[in-house]
Amino acid sequence: MTDFNSIVADILPGLVQLRHELHAHPEIRFQEQWTSDRISEFLAHAGIPHTRGHARGTGIVATVAGASATTVVLRADIDALEIGERTGAPYASQIAGRMHACGHDGHIACLCGAALALARLAETSPLPNTVKFVFQPGEELGAGGRYIVEEGLIDGASAAFALHAWPGLPVGVFALKSGPVMASADWFRITITGRGCHGADPAAGIDPVVVAAQIVIALQTIVSREIDPQNPAVVTIGKIESGAANNVIPETAVLEGSYRALDMRVRDHMTEAVGRISRSIAAAHRATAEVVFGDDYYIPLVNDAAMTDFARKTIVETLGPNAVVEIPRPAMASEDFAFYLEKVPGSFLVFGMGEAKPLHSPYFNFNDDAIPHAVRVLVALAMQFRG
Repeated sequence: MTDFNSIVADILPGLVQLRHELHAHPEIRFQEQWTSDRISEFLAHAGIPHTRGHARGTGIVATVAGASATTVVLRADIDALEIGERTGAPYASQIAGRMHACGHDGHIACLCGAALALARLAETSPLPNTVKFVFQPGEELGAGGRYIVEEGLIDGASAAFALHAWPGLPVGVFALKSGPVMASADWFRITITGRGCHGADPAAGIDPVVVAAQIVIALQTIVSREIDPQNPAVVTIGKIESGAANNVIPETAVLEGSYRALDMRVRDHMTEAVGRISRSIAAAHRATAEVVFGDDYYIPLVNDAAMTDFARKTIVETLGPNAVVEIPRPAMASEDFAFYLEKVPGSFLVFGMGEAKPLHSPYFNFNDDAIPHAVRVLVALAMQFRG
C-alpha cells in the first residue's frame, strides 16, 4: 500500500491541474471535442491504449489489461451544463453560458488518475482484472450511457462502477445504497390544436389554452390517483406556450414536461396515461392533442445488492470504517449510468465535496481535496473485484 500511496501522491498535482483545465473549457452534451482531445492526450502520454469516437463522437474507452479475462468497467461523464459560472475561480469557465456545475470535470480527473495509477501498478506486476475506463459524453439530457451500451462497449464485463460528486457529504466519505437509487426520466411535448378566433367571440373558436389548463391539472391525477402511493412518481409541466396577443384566442397551445418513476412498470403506466389523458381531454373540448415523447429517456438506476456490498467492504478496507454511509432514500433525479447497470451488475456511488455549493448551481466548484480519495476507491474496486 505504501507504493500505491506514493503513486497517488506523485500524480495528484497533475490531476488537479487537469481538473482546472477541464473546468475552464466546459462543453455540453455531444460537443465535448476539446475535452475528448485533452483526455486522449493525457492517456497517450501515460501510454494507456484507448479508442475514440464513441457515443456520437466524443466518447473514449481506455483499457489496462490484466492477468484474467474478467473485466471491470469504471465510468466518468464528461459533459458540462448550460449555466453561466459565478464561482470567481481563477480557472473559471472561458465559455459564456457554459460551466462544469455537476462535477464532471472532477469525475474525469479522478478516472484519469485511476487509469494512470493502475497502469503504473501493471508495470511491476499484472493486474488481477482487465479494467475499462469509459469517458462518456452526454450524461446531461443526452442519455449518452445508452449509446455506450448499444455500441457493445461494455459487453462481457463482470462489474461496473461510477462515482459522482456530492455536496454536503464530508470529503473522504462515500455514500451508497442497494436497489433503486435514482429515477427514470421521460420528456414529452403536447401540441393542442383548436380553432383561433377573436377573444370577444370565444364561441366562434375552440380555445386550446383552456384545454391546456385542464390537461395540466389532470396530469397530476396520474400520481395521486393512478399510482400506488408507496411507489414514488412525479409529473412536471415545465413549459407552456400559446398565443401572441391578449385579445386573441390562438390556434394552438404547447405543453412540455417530464415524468419520473423508480419502477419500470410505473414508468410504462405513466407513458400510457400521459397520452390517454391528454387526447381524451382535448377530444372532450373538440380539440386535438398530439403527444410526442423524447428519444433521450432515462431508466431507473438500480444498484446490484452484491456489488454494493462489495463496494461498501472495499471502501472500508481502503479508507476506514468511517468512510461509508448509507444513502437514506432514492432521489427522483436521473442518471444514465442506469443503462450500464441494466447490462452489467454494478453500483453507483456518491462521494463527498464537503460544504460545496449545490450541484447545477452557478457557484458549484468541485473540491480538489476529494480527488485522492476517489482515485484510491476506484483503484481498489478494480483490483479487489473477483468475478
